[in-house]
Amino acid sequence: MSMKISELYGMEIYTTKAKHLGKVEDIILNLQKGEIMRITLAPLKSGVLSKSKVEEILKESSIGYGDVEQVGDIVLVKPTIRVATKKEPHKK
Repeated sequence: MSMKISELYGMEIYTTKAKHLGKVEDIILNLQKGEIMRITLAPLKSGVLSKSKVEEILKESSIGYGDVEQVGDIVLVKPTIRVATKKEPHKK
């Protein structure tokens, strides 16, 4: 199955154990391989966020695409995924 990358934006993300993690906010691509590397649960606003904030989002609020189990109407990820959610705010 193929889909446009733009269709991923805003999709709800759940673990396969039905835990809601958030929404797809941004996508990190490997253009040389033509693959999605990571999806983030927080937007990576170019020129707005500091380098340390971007690194924090990538570390705490992103999911490696290898951990994605399935994409359909929602994104399903492995049940062991841990990310900072709105209930668990990022450190400032």
